[in-house]
Amino acid sequence: MSGAVVVAPSPVTPRLTIADIEALMDQHFPDGRPLATMTALRDRELELHLPFRPDWARAGGTISGPVMMALADTAAYYLVLAYAGPVPEAATANLDIHFLSRPQPIALVATARLLRLGRRLAVCTVDMRSEGSAEIVAHATVTYALPTKK
Repeated sequence: MSGAVVVAPSPVTPRLTIADIEALMDQHFPDGRPLATMTALRDRELELHLPFRPDWARAGGTISGPVMMALADTAAYYLVLAYAGPVPEAATANLDIHFLSRPQPIALVATARLLRLGRRLAVCTVDMRSEGSAEIVAHATVTYALPTKK
């Protein structure tokens, strides 16, 4: 063994509930929230369910990359809101995605995990899978810029 010490992230309590995030989205982005549903908020983790729509399919019957990128960004945004609080001005600073395999033309489930919540940046990972499958079809790392406190 190398003697390296692995430090688990410290527990952080969410500042907003799923209902709080939904109310914030209804207030600031009323046309966007109905597309995906938050199904779980647990220790530094949020799960988002996106129903399949045939107009999101691309040639070959799989789900398009831009839809999966939007799902990753949305899951990370909701998770950042849950832990940073009501900061709808938070903005995507970086999104890096790896498409690992073709998702089935069914609903997608995204699991976002909070890696770091700082004063200026929040960093999350998002794993996406086809509903009912354990296989990860895409993995994203998303960084959010947080507004400065007034």
